[in-house]
Amino acid sequence: MPDILSSFKLHDNGGVHITLDDPTFVRAETVLVNIQSGEVQALLQQKLHSLGSAPANVMAAFKNNCDVMLNAIRIDGSHLSLKSHVVLTH
Repeated sequence: MPDILSSFKLHDNGGVHITLDDPTFVRAETVLVNIQSGEVQALLQQKLHSLGSAPANVMAAFKNNCDVMLNAIRIDGSHLSLKSHVVLTH
């Protein structure tokens, strides 16, 4: 079960975009993607947090992208978007 509610989406250019329900996790240093299981985790302050399983089309895109865009809406309604590095694991 994921620690954070998240949704996965592909941009028209093939980039991966993850929308999170908590803006704290947009600041994740690294996003780890398990190629075999499809599980996606965010590394934030030296702790792993599950973001859930990505659909097959997003998993394929992760293999071609070394970065991912993380996005959330702050409490004041503004958007926070930051880029994070992707590490593929097995």
